[in-house]
Amino acid sequence: MNGFIIIEKSNKEIKDSSLECIYLANKISDNVIGITDIKDEEILKDLPVDIFIIIDDINNIYSYRNHLRNYKKNFFLLSDTLASKKISSRISKIFNIPVISNVIDLSLKKSNFYCRASNFNNNIISDIEVNRESCIFIIKKYIINSTTIENRNTDFIYLKPENLNTSKVKVLEKREISNDVPLSEAKVVVSAGRGLKSSENWQMIEELAKLLNGATACSKPVSDLGWRPHSEHVGQTGVKISPELYIAIGISGAIQHIAGVNTSKKILVINIDAEAPFFKNADFGIIGDAFEIIPILIKYLRK
Repeated sequence: MNGFIIIEKSNKEIKDSSLECIYLANKISDNVIGITDIKDEEILKDLPVDIFIIIDDINNIYSYRNHLRNYKKNFFLLSDTLASKKISSRISKIFNIPVISNVIDLSLKKSNFYCRASNFNNNIISDIEVNRESCIFIIKKYIINSTTIENRNTDFIYLKPENLNTSKVKVLEKREISNDVPLSEAKVVVSAGRGLKSSENWQMIEELAKLLNGATACSKPVSDLGWRPHSEHVGQTGVKISPELYIAIGISGAIQHIAGVNTSKKILVINIDAEAPFFKNADFGIIGDAFEIIPILIKYLRK
């Protein structure tokens, strides 16, 4: 059985979420195939992948359908990113196979897939049996425990699109995001709300995040006020994240916000209001003024 992975990179490194999919594919497949538009073989060569299919534009994967259909008995593992979710619909069309999202565990027994998926903001865990040879699984980030797997002799296959007219979208230019750590990939996220009082006070949030090698985020009211870009808004209607540590500063903890961060492994809440609802969902809490606490944390981390 062929285990396919869509491999993404950020800042010239393979995304951790893609690595998790690779490790999981190796556990349940004897032939792991990576599909990517990364053309630097030095970045790819040390990954435990049997075959790399290199294409020009991963978003236009449907243009490579005839080659991909040569592979039989396939399953696909995609990380839980916006780009992968879009690609999953195109893969589904190529192979006429279903998509299962929010997967937190996956195994193969007697040609059937068994997976667990989290639903309704992680309040319900579903056990699903897939009684078919092919399926697409979207794996939640930072759920799979990565282990070291021996490298192997890898083949590189370079493909050109079969029909340039299949997409009405023309890519004019590609640019790398300049952020040190993309929000969706960050293992540490420092987020703040209206308790910061104004956009001018975000400098200490950015510095704290940088010292922790993390990313910055914000609540919806903050992005609505224009203090921070909407791309940093986390919550039910924003970006959903699962970092190892989520630090919420001056955020009351409305259910819409918690819905986007409740799969974080650890949550630290800093709020001057001891009755803030977020404390009920926190692993650690500090009751106090952020303008006194954050500078102390920054001073300590600098040392």
